[in-house]
Amino acid sequence: MDLSPRWRSLAALTLARAAMGFQFQSIAAVAPLLGGGLGLDNSQLGWLIGLYLLPGVAFSLPGGLLGRRFGDKRVVLAGLVLMGIGGLSLALADSFAQANAARFMSGIGAVMLNVVVTKMVTDLFDGKERLLAMSVLVNSWPIGIGIALLMLGPLSELLGWRGGLVLAAVFAAIGFAVVSVVCRPPAPAPAAAEGVPLPLAPVGIGLATLTRHEWRLLLIGSLPWWLYNAAFQIVMSFLPSFFVGTGIGIARAGSLVALNSVLFVVGVQAGGLLLKRASRPDLICHLAVAGWCVSLVFIAAGSAPLPWLLVGGVLGGIPAAALMSLPGEFLRPESRSAGMGVFFTVYYLGCAILPPLAGALYDASGGQAALAMAAGVAFAGTAALALFRRAMARPRG
Repeated sequence: MDLSPRWRSLAALTLARAAMGFQFQSIAAVAPLLGGGLGLDNSQLGWLIGLYLLPGVAFSLPGGLLGRRFGDKRVVLAGLVLMGIGGLSLALADSFAQANAARFMSGIGAVMLNVVVTKMVTDLFDGKERLLAMSVLVNSWPIGIGIALLMLGPLSELLGWRGGLVLAAVFAAIGFAVVSVVCRPPAPAPAAAEGVPLPLAPVGIGLATLTRHEWRLLLIGSLPWWLYNAAFQIVMSFLPSFFVGTGIGIARAGSLVALNSVLFVVGVQAGGLLLKRASRPDLICHLAVAGWCVSLVFIAAGSAPLPWLLVGGVLGGIPAAALMSLPGEFLRPESRSAGMGVFFTVYYLGCAILPPLAGALYDASGGQAALAMAAGVAFAGTAALALFRRAMARPRG
């Protein structure tokens, strides 16, 4: 077993990112008790859930640039501090306004962590080994969500909703301690990214570090990860309601969607191992997404859901590591901080737009239309991946 510093660093960063998933899910996990405690309705609870991701639109780019200026590890630790303070403040909140301020602070910290952790893993690993490392990192989000679903409901019944939310702050504090002790980011190196010659580039810490060639690839290369994640969020948001609308009980619908999300975790990790060894990883990504889209179409058409959830869950998870790794293929070490900031700005902005549109489509045309939209968005992600490869093959100019 490889216990080199970079793999230990990956383990620490994965734990920190799992704390982010745990904190994101904490509101939903204690929602009935929190709503009663603060007098919140479902729309207000839903707003608090989404508020965690909203800072990504404004703070992804500054987070990446701060990593370049002050050091990646310091920014990750600062993000965990904000997550801890925000989580504790939310547990102590006595009003909806206080809860909003606390949740927004946690979200800022989570955005800073997410951007810089991804950049750090890109720095630590090269080539196809990066795919395996990214699959581990990507899985930290759903694993954190799963831990919250398992722990916070029962514990909040014993400790109250405030005690349940304190645990999210404790998880962030544990992440802070582990990253502080274990994580060893690589020393800055002037080497170029894989297969990309090192051009003359502006010196600085901001967007000026990005060349025009990198800008072009970045704006195209951000699309596959955005579209893939937006499709996943649409499915996770509206599949339970679709199942209930077909006559499946609420508990059964929840268990089916939970099974699908667990299989996504399996698929992400299997994809990391498979893509690392594959001679044509893009082809595997295209086929996996196609299979996932087919499963969504059959579920929407009323087929027995369980077989398609099994197939779609595993296949849908396979491309994740490859799509998240795309910026590492062309960003130079000195431009990765700004580049990852732009990458996640596109991601957060896109994910703020498409799921609400799917919800409006659901209200207007039913759950079948929302699932069909998810399949179409996922398929568009594969088209964007093909467009990215064409852009990569073009000469610099």
